[in-house]
Amino acid sequence: MTAYTEQELANIALIRALRAAPVDGRSRFLHPNLRHHRRGFAFLGSLVDGGYTAESIADRTDDIDDILAKDDRVWAVWTIKGHHTGPLYGIQATGRPLEITEVGIWRIENGLIIEAWFFGDELTLLRQLGLKITHTTLTSLSGD
Repeated sequence: MTAYTEQELANIALIRALRAAPVDGRSRFLHPNLRHHRRGFAFLGSLVDGGYTAESIADRTDDIDDILAKDDRVWAVWTIKGHHTGPLYGIQATGRPLEITEVGIWRIENGLIIEAWFFGDELTLLRQLGLKITHTTLTSLSGD
């Protein structure tokens, strides 16, 4: 494997710092013109009343499982761990433990994230929250 450039190492360090920061402290890593392409957890919030805040998983940690960089892009896979401590996509706190895999891709410009894509294992999240997932549930979520 070819060694990373100084810029690629800086980009990896930026993403490691982002993932280590509390949810409500991550805006300092974001470019004002950020283009956010989101599926997964935030997509769930668009289907129901509610969203995600720092209180949703107050003890959240993001453990990076793998990370790599090329030019202005960084790819990572991480595991989100914590407990459901506040409203999460319309579901009131259950206190249940959560452990979910998420994948992210970032494009970095001048030391800030200018573009980002996220894909989360929302099926596992829903199951860990205690929702019984059936064909009917999926149909009702999709609006069909």
